[in-house]
Amino acid sequence: MKIDNRDSYDRLRGQLVIAVFITVLLISLSVFYNLFTDYFIPINKYAYVIIFSTLFILYLVYRTGLKYHFIIYDDETDKIILRYSPLISYSTKHLSIEIPYNSLYKIEIKKEFFNLRDELIVYQTIKQKVAKYKPIPLTGLSKKEKSDLIKALNSFAKIKINESAK
Repeated sequence: MKIDNRDSYDRLRGQLVIAVFITVLLISLSVFYNLFTDYFIPINKYAYVIIFSTLFILYLVYRTGLKYHFIIYDDETDKIILRYSPLISYSTKHLSIEIPYNSLYKIEIKKEFFNLRDELIVYQTIKQKVAKYKPIPLTGLSKKEKSDLIKALNSFAKIKINESAK
């Protein structure tokens, strides 16, 4: 099975472009036309600039907290390959996990960032010890892709997770 969510990059980038456009439009309307001051709450037009800017910054903090990642999963070779990299990054970090089928010990799904972000934690047996990989945020995957990924990894794991734990 192969899973690749590179197409979600265009969708997420489009959402950001629309948010920037709406914010700039609202700030322009409040500064140049006094639209909000005349028809809504009569406060200083620069207060509206601060309000719209703050809302946009909160939106950016929210998106950053979700930690969107490109995720490529492939189990059609002789091992499980899981490649991932952050969607927004200041450095190009492309990380990869390659695990032989028989050494996948278990997987865990943790909820983070106010239960909005699912993180996948992979455990592997190496020389009779268990190694734990860094959590991989699954926010960029659709529900179906996330479910397929968990089912596929769970089928190879020695210790299975409960399907309702997702």
